[in-house]
Amino acid sequence: MTVTFSIEYWAQPHERLWLVGHTADGTPQIGTPSFPLDYIGEGLWQATLHLPSFPSLIPYIYSYRLTDASGCVLREEGHLPHHLLLPAGDDALFVSDHWRDRPADAPAFSAAFCDILGQQGTADEGAPQQGITCFVHAPALLEGEHILLSGESEALGAWDTARALPLRHCGHGRWSITLPHQPHSASPLRYKYLLRSDKTGVVLWEEGENRQTSLPDLATYPYVYVQDSFLRLPAHSIRTAGLVAPLFALRSDSDWGIGDFGALREAIDFAAASGMHAVQLLPINDTTSTRDTSDSYPYNAISVDALHPIYIDLNALPPLPEAEQATFLHEAKVLRTLPAVDYPKVLALKERYLRRSFELWGKDDLASEAYQNFYQTAASWLRPYALYCVLRDHFGTAAPTQWAGWEVYDEDKATAYLDDPANAEAVSYYYWLQFILDGQMQEVRSYAEARGIFLKGDLPIGVAPHSVDVWRAPHLFHTEQSAGAPPDDFAADGQNWGFPTYDWTAMQAEDFRWWRQRFEQQARYFHAFRIDHILGFFRIWEVPRTQHSGLLGHFHPALPYTLEEWKELLQCHFPIELLTAPLVHEDVLTELLGDSFDDLLDLGLLRSTAYPKHYQLTHTEQADYDSDSLQRTLGSEVASVLQGLCTETALIADPYKSCHYHPRIALERSRLFARLPEVVQARWRAVSDDYYYVRHNELFRTTALLRLGALTRHTRLLLCAEDLGMIPASVPAVLDELQVLSLELERMPKTFTPTGWARPDTFPSRSVATTSTHDMPSLRGWWHSLSADEQARYCREELLLPPTAETPDEETIYRRIIEAHLASPAVAVLLPLADWMSLDSRLWLTTPEAEQINRPEDPHHYWSYRFPHSLKALQEIAPEWRTHLKQLITLSQRL
Repeated sequence: MTVTFSIEYWAQPHERLWLVGHTADGTPQIGTPSFPLDYIGEGLWQATLHLPSFPSLIPYIYSYRLTDASGCVLREEGHLPHHLLLPAGDDALFVSDHWRDRPADAPAFSAAFCDILGQQGTADEGAPQQGITCFVHAPALLEGEHILLSGESEALGAWDTARALPLRHCGHGRWSITLPHQPHSASPLRYKYLLRSDKTGVVLWEEGENRQTSLPDLATYPYVYVQDSFLRLPAHSIRTAGLVAPLFALRSDSDWGIGDFGALREAIDFAAASGMHAVQLLPINDTTSTRDTSDSYPYNAISVDALHPIYIDLNALPPLPEAEQATFLHEAKVLRTLPAVDYPKVLALKERYLRRSFELWGKDDLASEAYQNFYQTAASWLRPYALYCVLRDHFGTAAPTQWAGWEVYDEDKATAYLDDPANAEAVSYYYWLQFILDGQMQEVRSYAEARGIFLKGDLPIGVAPHSVDVWRAPHLFHTEQSAGAPPDDFAADGQNWGFPTYDWTAMQAEDFRWWRQRFEQQARYFHAFRIDHILGFFRIWEVPRTQHSGLLGHFHPALPYTLEEWKELLQCHFPIELLTAPLVHEDVLTELLGDSFDDLLDLGLLRSTAYPKHYQLTHTEQADYDSDSLQRTLGSEVASVLQGLCTETALIADPYKSCHYHPRIALERSRLFARLPEVVQARWRAVSDDYYYVRHNELFRTTALLRLGALTRHTRLLLCAEDLGMIPASVPAVLDELQVLSLELERMPKTFTPTGWARPDTFPSRSVATTSTHDMPSLRGWWHSLSADEQARYCREELLLPPTAETPDEETIYRRIIEAHLASPAVAVLLPLADWMSLDSRLWLTTPEAEQINRPEDPHHYWSYRFPHSLKALQEIAPEWRTHLKQLITLSQRL
């Protein structure tokens, strides 16, 4: 087949235009050549490709890229690649293209807003027809709205709206119409698109000048595609609401002690009946490492692709023989009635059932066409994952470093093991599990779509240090570093999550393939997702794996100073090297250890000869004090004290640039800082403030645009940031440029406010508003944490009640707060289910503190929270509650 591509682009004389082929998921192909276009004058570029002829319809996906003479990319299209359905046979095709930048309102074209709220999901494009076919992309439309085409020729209705031609929807916001075949037209095609509403009868012409396209000789090209970019009409203002809930916390009348895909269906039904259009979850990836309570942590995934078997809806599988089924159901009922998830027992019960189910039905399932289709799609990650699981079970540990002979992943060895018939049963079980999970989750996705609900997932910033991803591709990770977060109001010591950090240089060398595949996998199950700790794309807080405290971390990338620069910046009158290791005054040691600390010289302490009455720790790494030898030598109590004193250092060595140092964050709260001369303290504050809030802004901006820009360009998922915490000044502008929704929280303002709270009516429109997250107290918990004076001040300054007014009852307070969020400009208001429950006192837990899901300050927190009742039971307890929710959402004019 001969395809001629033509596009108008006014470039500089030294610039070149290229056509780039894409994979089926819409991302640029790696390792394949681009095709140069020839400049033919008047701003037109053309290239003729000879593509293989196929007996059936084949889509060809591509985009355009602008480079300089040396091949350096200057500009490339983003967001929506060109989609060309090639007719069967060996005909000639002419494509008149238009450059597609990121649309002015990219979220309106997302799967969540365009396909679900705009009711423009998938559709059958149909076979190409001979003639002139025009295509245009339109964002989310309202029910009953249609796209029309009119133009100056009689065939196009001569600009008469009554004779305008209707376009048909081809799926995902793409509309088309095929005009009658004409042998030749010497004049350009002049036309415009219109938007018509069946409800109002109103017809809107698109803005701007008439569209114009020069046509080729139609006798030579029986197929002509005119691929316009976007409908030139402002997108509808989308405003929606939804609920947020961890899947494990949901209850149903038939669950097995934990929320599952069956319970998720009930949540979807509840959301739809309440006037909501979104359900947001926490991560649902497999975390199975030890099969104990530590595996309950949903952000410690052993695979970024595999779903967690604990969420399989066992009631949707064929039942076991009657006696066996009855025994299992009895055990499930016991676990279902518990107030919290008994994670080990639930997992053990479900694994026993699944093993038995696999014995009975697995062979038939694996022989099905559905499984073969799944395997072909998933094999690249499924095979390493299954091998990982089999070896984990065999060696009794999830750490590959303890797998004799398998410490390093070897593709050839893995292939031999996986394809060995002797291992078929063990391996196939894990293939089957993921096949069942994938099928059930895709069915839930379709179920949500049919009810006008979009599903929002959660993309963790980290992966488990022993995960299949790290085992298989260690070159993509800095395994000697641990990701975390600097100190904040919720964790004064900072956070150390234990995840390895990413080697972004290595990832960029592979065109971010690992990340793009993650996005693609998310799109199988969700229409949107929350990018956990999106600040990690700007910079990550790294803590050396030999340290525990988040205070001993540093940002990466960063611009650390040399010791000479630090000496000049601080104007120290003592050796600057003293500040690169823990330095402790003898008074502090006496306070913590008594007068016997002298006995620790040469064991844990070293007297400083350069700074009187100060001592430096012999061991500077906190992990040393966990070792058995130091515990025996020093005693556990002394070792614990010295471990804590490791944070008494001012300068943190950079692991990537020799002899460069970062300022220890929050040093002002340390004992060391209190003993520094006042002049040094003043200079430290100035340098530290500049370092953390000014110096890196441009570096963080360019870093995020490189990383996030490469990923957001090729996905239709609605991307939402979790951008709370210590926010670089460059973050809002980058999110706005890439059109990623920010997360807005009243109690955590992004900028200074006189009251200390952010007003919902000031939230940006391109944002998700919420009242709390799983990492903090619920709405009720927050309110109860305020003193009576703070509650009164909130009522005056935020709810704008008169100073003389009495504080309203709690239900009224929560209703006013939620009403303010619903009235905000935020495009989506997604509230935790517990906060929606705050509107009715009959649904409250005994104490507000019991509603908090996670304690981020506790690295060993057990994620066992469950809602007190199923959504069906909640409705029975408070029959008016759901109606109340729907009224509030309707009155706020949210879809």
